[in-house]
Amino acid sequence: MRPDPFSDPGDDGQDPYRSRPPAEPDAEPAQQGLFMCLPAGSLDTDQFTQSGPAADMPPDPLLATIIDTVTGEDGKGLAGLSDDQLIGVIAAVRRLESRVAWYLLAAVAEFTARNTGEGDAAAEFAADQLACELHLTNASAAAQMDYARTVTGRLPATCAALHAGVIHPVHARIIDDETTVLSAEDAAQADAVLAEAARSLTFGKLRAAAHRLVLELDPESAERRKQAARQDAHVRTFREDSGNAGIVARELPPDEVLASWQHVEQRALDLRAAGLPGTLQELRVRACLDLLQERDSRPAGPVPDSTDLVGPADTSEPGSPGDDGHGSGPDGNDGGGPGDGSGPRGPASGPGGNGHGRTRQPGQDTGPSFAALVNITVPWSAVTGQSAVPADVAGFGLVHASDVRDLVAAAARDPRTRWCVTALHPDGTAAAHGCASGRHPPPGAGDPTATPGPDPPPGTSPQDWLRVRLTPIARGTCGHARAEPGYRPSRKLQHLVKVRNARCTAPGCGRPAARCDLDHTVPWDQGGMTCECDLAPLCRHHHRCKQAEGWQLTQPEPGVLVWRTPSGRGYTTTPTRHPT
Repeated sequence: MRPDPFSDPGDDGQDPYRSRPPAEPDAEPAQQGLFMCLPAGSLDTDQFTQSGPAADMPPDPLLATIIDTVTGEDGKGLAGLSDDQLIGVIAAVRRLESRVAWYLLAAVAEFTARNTGEGDAAAEFAADQLACELHLTNASAAAQMDYARTVTGRLPATCAALHAGVIHPVHARIIDDETTVLSAEDAAQADAVLAEAARSLTFGKLRAAAHRLVLELDPESAERRKQAARQDAHVRTFREDSGNAGIVARELPPDEVLASWQHVEQRALDLRAAGLPGTLQELRVRACLDLLQERDSRPAGPVPDSTDLVGPADTSEPGSPGDDGHGSGPDGNDGGGPGDGSGPRGPASGPGGNGHGRTRQPGQDTGPSFAALVNITVPWSAVTGQSAVPADVAGFGLVHASDVRDLVAAAARDPRTRWCVTALHPDGTAAAHGCASGRHPPPGAGDPTATPGPDPPPGTSPQDWLRVRLTPIARGTCGHARAEPGYRPSRKLQHLVKVRNARCTAPGCGRPAARCDLDHTVPWDQGGMTCECDLAPLCRHHHRCKQAEGWQLTQPEPGVLVWRTPSGRGYTTTPTRHPT
């Protein structure tokens, strides 16, 4: 049967399907597809000058095709453009960037509308479908859905300007962020004004203009914004790009932050008065860490009395002009002595009540300590002492080799610390695991005269140092050698599963396994086994997501999890690859 329903020959009596001569046996097949005809002269690069017509072209497929043609393969065509023309191309590409952002916004908004119906139980996990495909966390995907719904629903003028390419996606973000506290009516007024203003404003100037306009429309919005943001108050640690660490505290009450900063500033001055070397900035860091850990880095013995209280921006020396030794705190109260329990500093600080102007008992600061479940991940060759030990701290990230010894020593100082060793395959996945009982201070830990060196020392291995018996971790097929009869896995089995998959096994989720549920992939009450091949860490959110209607989860081999979403798409996660 012909593929075309019109089988009559053409007017000239020829079969329309033989209107072209037969192709040669070795000839290239005819190209098929959608072809676009450009208007005459459309590839004249002068169109991209400031006065050229390309400056007014909408960011549509035609403009994208012209730019692609002018740019050429690997950008070689750009070298032949003048600076004026090149800036025109950049401006055109930026308009296209806005249109592409609008495409994404519109598509996500449509997906959101389909999957967030009122009373729809599956709506709770709709963001997880996007997260799987876009390699995002659930929170990031949910934020994109909320943003798309807001801009397309509450800010139509901004949405239209983004589609037209006359504002940048960052402009749209700023308008959304600044107007989020407004009512729908006030937001509509602000949307019309700001979408027009954004065409000619920098990001910073737009934010300032939007902030002023929001306050004009709703003077009480600032207080509502502050109270809403306070619900997100938090303190957290993070890894710096340099390999160092940081602590951040956000959305705290201003008065408490100023008083806390004064406390840090005063302790830094105390440290300098006690003779500790370093700049005031360095001493502030030491003071902050001292206060957080309730320790005192000042040398033992009498400390000169210095009763100055300094404000957040005051870095003056004790006894300098303007410092009479009886300053007042941020609340205006004349301070009593820093060590008498009154004023911003409060009670005497440091362990044992070591306060300002008091004599502290002699003692040596042995450094920080923390209780930990320390899991040393090492290549299999390191078990025989053939290579160095890398460090990967759960919930933090990679730690440079120079910091490994400090971390291990800090953990060894706390009697609650327990130690484990995970041996790795060459590909970085877990090969075997074992736990040590009792305390195991590392060689040289706590000895101030010890010379830092490799950990473990030459000729030894973590297995020898900790006297650990390693248990192989199932890979590929499982013989159920370590299957257990009960529902709750033993500590040993939990460790085997959680070092194999060190984080939640949902796509894109980064929750450490230590803070996850240990889930039976096939439910235990439906015949699932308490075994390596049927257990995997899932955070509480993804544990519930797995059980939601339309979601499926299988584990075809130990540590390999295959997710199937309600939309029919599939995603696979595999055992964690540790650095080797």
